[in-house]
Amino acid sequence: MDFIKRNESISELNQLNKKLSFTILILAGCLLLGLVKMVMQSEIVIVQTPGMPDNAYLERSYMDKASQEATLLTVTSSFVEINPDNAEYQKKLLGSFLSPASYTKIERDIDVRVAQLTAQRELGSYYFVLKKYEYDPLINKHYVMGELHTVNAAKDTSQLFVFEYTAHIENYRLWVDELVTYEGDRAHNSEYLKGQKK
Repeated sequence: MDFIKRNESISELNQLNKKLSFTILILAGCLLLGLVKMVMQSEIVIVQTPGMPDNAYLERSYMDKASQEATLLTVTSSFVEINPDNAEYQKKLLGSFLSPASYTKIERDIDVRVAQLTAQRELGSYYFVLKKYEYDPLINKHYVMGELHTVNAAKDTSQLFVFEYTAHIENYRLWVDELVTYEGDRAHNSEYLKGQKK
């Protein structure tokens, strides 16, 4: 047996083994980094609504007020413009902005409204004209105020309405938790509620 050749073969195998071990170590490190990135990354889905500013500032749980206003105006317009022909589409659109509990309630309200319009054979159209947007940080509520217009037989009538929203921001999106509507031009904000307690 040739000891010299055998020792050379063993040293070659040891070198090859070290190179393979080093390669496996690098691949394991890359795999570990990839797994950490996958676990730490969250899904980001941003729905840009009409009127949202180009320089909108969004974080996981924060959205600038201009973006919140644009989103809530979109929700308001979608809620107002419901008629028997577009109700299903508007429900789907509203579903992307409403929390599950509020969606269930608003979906029922839409169904009742569509049934009333169908029974009355009301084929007019509706639209909303924004007059004012307010946010009350003391009670964390948004107020969209304006005119609700009804166009029927070429006659346009309007009523002042307030749309009061409770909302939160989660995963880069604004979610409406509650929607309350009432006639008038005065928001039921913290000042109004304080006046009512006296």
